[in-house]
Amino acid sequence: MVFHTLGAVVAPLLVLGMAYGGARYAANGSPGSSVFIGNALVIVAFITAFGTGFLLDPDHPFQPLVAIVTSVLLALSVIGLADEVSNNILRTRGEATRCTVLDVDRQVHTSTYTDSNGVTHTTTKVNYKHKLDCAAGRPDSMTLDKKRAEKGERIEVTYDPRGRLDPKPTAMLAEKGAWRTVAFVLPPVVIGLRLLVLIAAALERRRYGR
Repeated sequence: MVFHTLGAVVAPLLVLGMAYGGARYAANGSPGSSVFIGNALVIVAFITAFGTGFLLDPDHPFQPLVAIVTSVLLALSVIGLADEVSNNILRTRGEATRCTVLDVDRQVHTSTYTDSNGVTHTTTKVNYKHKLDCAAGRPDSMTLDKKRAEKGERIEVTYDPRGRLDPKPTAMLAEKGAWRTVAFVLPPVVIGLRLLVLIAAALERRRYGR
């Protein structure tokens, strides 16, 4: 029971701690390989999140479902936490500048893979590269998943003077985005669901005298 409790509570916290540390190191570490190492830690945390659910007590019939659902939620939490850490650092040390949008280039990225059953899957991601002319002399471009301004418009952009983080619209940093909600809401949900399964399994064993 103690082992399973640790798996339900400590494992998610360790995964989130790894994601938090990786995101901060990527933004604040020493020049050179810190960006690669920091982002690698976030990726490892994301992958590890999918395995933590199977540390739960296997005696309860709902365990497999809860393991899968909470593992997916925890992986999403890793992405949300890493994004929020980067945004918070950009808010703190970033510098704002007024920019004119020279052009907006819609970029479509398509990737194809074949699963173990031989079925081919295609995914498409769309980005918008905003080419900029900024008063500070930089940045010269900003790539986002949505178009934030039209050609010829003026926009305030916050950039990282150390060049570690991608620039973002200043107004966007002030928004309470979906990933921020994911970062703070999902971890307690994950831990709560896993503890409920443990309690249910313990009660079931007591009921049947196991």
